[in-house]
Amino acid sequence: MLELLEHIIEVTSADLDVQEVSQRVAGLVTAATQSDVCFVHLVDEELRRVVLAGATPPFDEQVGSVQLALGEGIAGWVAKNAEPAVVPDKWKDSRYRYIPELRGEDFTSMVSVPMLVRGRVVGVLNVHSRAARTYGDSDLVLLAQVANLMARAIENARLYRRLAEREEMLERFATRTVEAQELERRRLAGEIHDGISQRLVSLWYHLLAAEDGVGAPDAGLVRRELATAKELATSALAEARAAITGLRPFVLDDLGLGPGLESLGRTLTRVEVEVEVEVEPVELAPHVEAALYRIAQEALQNVVKHAGASSVLVRLGAVDGGVRLVVSDDGQGFDADTVAGAEERHSYGLVGMRERAELIGASIAVVSRPGTGTTVEVVVPVPDAAA
Repeated sequence: MLELLEHIIEVTSADLDVQEVSQRVAGLVTAATQSDVCFVHLVDEELRRVVLAGATPPFDEQVGSVQLALGEGIAGWVAKNAEPAVVPDKWKDSRYRYIPELRGEDFTSMVSVPMLVRGRVVGVLNVHSRAARTYGDSDLVLLAQVANLMARAIENARLYRRLAEREEMLERFATRTVEAQELERRRLAGEIHDGISQRLVSLWYHLLAAEDGVGAPDAGLVRRELATAKELATSALAEARAAITGLRPFVLDDLGLGPGLESLGRTLTRVEVEVEVEVEPVELAPHVEAALYRIAQEALQNVVKHAGASSVLVRLGAVDGGVRLVVSDDGQGFDADTVAGAEERHSYGLVGMRERAELIGASIAVVSRPGTGTTVEVVVPVPDAAA
C-alpha cells in the first residue's frame, strides 16, 4: 500500500495534465485493488455533470465522450452526495445506469469513492470486478487515500490551467487595449482637427470681423458676427465636453454608476430609440463601476449601429450574491455563434465586453436570435450584495 501511494504521489506531482494523471492512476489502482478496470470521472461544475477523464484500456478511447448528470448512475450519485458506494451486485442496485460504451455487462461488482477538496467533490474514482466480490474496508481506505491525492492533483491542474487561461486573456486584453487606445487617439485627433479647431478658427475670424465693425455705421453687422461667434463657441465647447466624456465619464466620479447609465440612456433618445432605465442603488468598487459602464456603453452602441431597435431596457440591481446589469432591445437580433466568431476576428464589441467582465470576475451572457432582439446580462459577484 505504501509503495502504491508513493507511485501515486510521483504521478500526481510530475504532471499537471489532468487526463494523463487520470490515465496513469487508473492503471495503478486497478493493479493495487486486484480489480479488472478503473474509471476516473471528473466533475464539471458549470455543466453539473461528471465526465470520464481516465480509464484502463480499452476504455481509455471513451475519455471525454462518456458523461453523466450529477445524481445519475452510481458515479453521479457519489459526486452529488460526497459519499462512497460499495456495490456487490450493480444489477441489483437501483442507482446503476448501464453505459454501452463501458460494457457494463462484463462487470458485476464495483466500488465508487469521491475525490474531495475541502469538502467539495472534484471527481469520482470507480473500480469494477468481473466476478462478484465485496470490496472490504481495506479497499475503501486505500481508494479514499488515492482519491484524496488525485483530488489535490486535479485541483492544482485546474488552478494552473485557469491561471494560464487568465494570463492569456490578460495578454489579449492588453494588446486590444493598446490598439484601442491608438484608434481612440486617432479619432480624437480627427475630431479636434476637423471639429473643434475648425470652429475655433471660424470663431477667430468672426471676432475679427466684429472688431472691425465696431464704430461702423452698420451696428447690425457686429451683432450678427458676435451671434455667429457665440454659436461657434457653444458648438466647440459641446464637442470638447463630448470628447472628454468619451475618455472618462466624469458622471461616474460625481454621481455613480446609476446616474451614469441614465446619462447613457439619454444619448440614445437623439437617435429615436425609446430607452427605459431602471436602477437600484448598489455599492461597487470604482473599477467595477467603470467596467460595467463601458459594457453598457458598448451594448448601447451596438443597439444604435446594428439592432434597428425601437426600444431598449437598461436595468441595474442587486441579486443574490451579486449585482446584475441587463441591456435588452427589441431589435432584429442575430446569430450569436456566427457574430461571436466575426467579433473575434474583426472588432472589439462582444469580445471586449466579455474581457471586461472576466477582468472583474463577472459572468456575461449574450442571448440573441434573428428577429427576437438581443439581451446582454452581466452578473458581478459581490458578497452580501442583496443586503
